[in-house]
Amino acid sequence: MTRQQQRVYLLALCQALFLTCAVASVSVAAIVGSELAPTPWMTTLPYGLQFAVVILCAYPVSRLMGALGRRPVFLMGACFAMAAGVTGYLAIRGGSFTGLILSHVLLGIFITHANYYRFAATDGVEAELRGRAVALVTAGGVLAGILAPLLTLEAGALFEGQSFAHSYLIFSLAGAVTFLVMLTVPGLNAGGTAPDAGKAAPAPAVPPAMAGFGAFLAMYCAGAGYMVMNLLMVQSTLALNSGPGSHTLVGVAIQLHVVAMFLPSFFTGRLLERLGHGRVLTLGFLLLSLSALIGMPGRAPVFVVPSLILLGVAWNFLYVGGSAFLTLCHSPERAHRIQGINDTVVSGLAAVGALTAGALYHLLGWSGSLVLSLPVAGVGLAMLVYWQRAAAASGLWTGEASES
Repeated sequence: MTRQQQRVYLLALCQALFLTCAVASVSVAAIVGSELAPTPWMTTLPYGLQFAVVILCAYPVSRLMGALGRRPVFLMGACFAMAAGVTGYLAIRGGSFTGLILSHVLLGIFITHANYYRFAATDGVEAELRGRAVALVTAGGVLAGILAPLLTLEAGALFEGQSFAHSYLIFSLAGAVTFLVMLTVPGLNAGGTAPDAGKAAPAPAVPPAMAGFGAFLAMYCAGAGYMVMNLLMVQSTLALNSGPGSHTLVGVAIQLHVVAMFLPSFFTGRLLERLGHGRVLTLGFLLLSLSALIGMPGRAPVFVVPSLILLGVAWNFLYVGGSAFLTLCHSPERAHRIQGINDTVVSGLAAVGALTAGALYHLLGWSGSLVLSLPVAGVGLAMLVYWQRAAAASGLWTGEASES
């Protein structure tokens, strides 16, 4: 096994641990917040601030990696996860809402660091293999989708009288394991340079004349996909939550959606190599549109669940494809600046989707919100067509496998 392969697999393990924390926080934040908040409107404040911290810290953390290297910054991130777990545990045991807020702020800082695992996997990797590296790291989410609900439920069952206090220790455990794994990951370099000694850093695959628009396109694909996914995932729980047995139905639907989000990562990298980034991103927007059309007839499970599954696959193609495409649009020297801007944009759009879901559901309904996703996909498809034509007319790299 090469050093690059070792790095990708170990980062995939860290990705699984990070997403376990992220999913677990979704599962318990509102419940614990409702118990500790002094007023009802503050129930989701800890989780909302967690989102805000991810947005605010994305760019500074990326620049810090440029100055110190990836390994020291990832190790710092793991320490924030450990602190978040202990703080949350003590806050719940002591009935402190302020402590709960601090716990989720610390977790948000960890999540910001962990969002860069996918980019760390591409450092020094040839252009045609970067998509596979991003996809394999993202595939760690499959394990997280299994681990997080089980660990959260088991902790709650084992310590039933302590209101999820022990569930927060999952963050500390994941942080500790991540810290140890990060000490062994080979080639966690500084500044995006080649990780192997004596090996020249690869140049960007997209020529400078097209790199600016290419980076913008990559950010739009990943960010728009995340925004629509968050919007409709949250709304689907409202759409399905009616009648006896709805709680179980919602759980099954979300689990299927999460599997659809991450399972394709095992072959998305291959698709990027065979079809090219442009075609995979186009397929992502087409699946996003098809997901909307399938869900439009109503809120019955027969419409909502297939819509959620297609939405998950669409998110995967857009997020993995957009992230991989971004790595082709900047030089190693500019990696941390461009990646920092990208994650700020993507996190911001993801937050918009999550925070507007309830209001749009009550204003437009499930079907009306699905209609909104169509112009988002349309804009993305139009930009992809423009990109292909402009690049081809200029005789530049177009993002297709045959020309890469």
